[in-house]
Amino acid sequence: MKKTFVFDKSEDEIVNIDESTVLNETGIDAARVKESIMKEIKGGKKTKKISAKKIFSIVAIAAAITAAATITVQAAAGVFNPAFGEIFAGQPANGVFPGSDISVKSDTLDIEFLGVTGDETEMISIYNITNKDGSNFVDTNDNYCFLGTNAEMNITESAYKQLKIMMDGGRGTSSGVSYNFVDEKTIRAVVSCSDTAGCIKGENLTVTDTETTFYHIDEVLYSDASDTFMGCSEFMDENKDLINQKEASLKENQIIVPIYDEGQSKLVVATSTTIPFEYELGAKLNYKTVEKTFTDAEGKKFSALNTEWTVKSIEAGSFVMKMEAETDNNRVYEGFDLDNQENWSQEELHEYLSVSTGLNIEITMKDGTKVYGMGSYSNTGTEPEGKSESSWSFTYNKEGEKSEMYALDPNDIVSIKCDGTELIG
Repeated sequence: MKKTFVFDKSEDEIVNIDESTVLNETGIDAARVKESIMKEIKGGKKTKKISAKKIFSIVAIAAAITAAATITVQAAAGVFNPAFGEIFAGQPANGVFPGSDISVKSDTLDIEFLGVTGDETEMISIYNITNKDGSNFVDTNDNYCFLGTNAEMNITESAYKQLKIMMDGGRGTSSGVSYNFVDEKTIRAVVSCSDTAGCIKGENLTVTDTETTFYHIDEVLYSDASDTFMGCSEFMDENKDLINQKEASLKENQIIVPIYDEGQSKLVVATSTTIPFEYELGAKLNYKTVEKTFTDAEGKKFSALNTEWTVKSIEAGSFVMKMEAETDNNRVYEGFDLDNQENWSQEELHEYLSVSTGLNIEITMKDGTKVYGMGSYSNTGTEPEGKSESSWSFTYNKEGEKSEMYALDPNDIVSIKCDGTELIG
């Protein structure tokens, strides 16, 4: 096999990944990553080894890798499998459910479905995979990781949901399957789905795979305590001779790749191993959900993004809070000729992409716990006079743990602040 430098290999395939396909799965703050990248691009350094295009590739790879990171958390009340404690902190309102109508088709693999949880727009399922003959996948699971999978997932859609999508128009989705080693004999799969159209619970999940590739970390070239991978880019720029030497000495199946491991971004030399991994899993997503609409917030005003907003609605589930707001004068992209984007210069495009569109929320729970979130922005269109409606989708995290997902019971929320303005409380 030809020696591969991962940034070159992935450039064409990964660089155009839609930000929405990685945001919810990774916990990476896409707005902050985008801001860091744009600062880097606009820094005026002409001797960068990695182009702006390749910097985006690094972030895309980072997103895929971070999904496999494990987290130490507290267990939720009710039915709860400890495996879910490695995916998110906090307590989903209804705990974790066992799923139903579980089916497995595989000549070589056994699958144990550990459960499913979620809310109206988010779903997480977990299952363990072992060899039928009891053999190991690896001699030791130390220093092994997955950089994504070939697994394909599908969730059925009811006639009602299809009609709802037709009526509502816009829709945002992201989904995927990640693997990580539990021990030498066991690979754990995490299936996640985010769909703004909702209607996930009660549907049928199908996951299929034919082969999988995992990587042994042979050497760590660089590490830092961040999740943006910009340090890896700087290290490569400042150590061109070392990178060239490493690239020239790569053995068969070796690559140079950034990973996120134990709270650190790392640039490593890794060896890949591909094995047959054929199975089909089916399960009914029979979890329960709790949602709360905060009617007291309707009509509240707040200032953010250079604009005065009025709240139309706030709805919270166990994993996501959504807020809709309107304005008579949307100034988020003031100064940009949005009707002439095809003629923008690269500098104008970079400036547009560097505009911050996210909002910060602070949630206080009944027990005093503070929960935070960074909301991703969606705009349904701005009229010529500046009137528009916008929405934000906030994923939760706890103070000091902003790369970790957090689950909560929306009925336990006692106050909500948005960019410092109290909307509920």
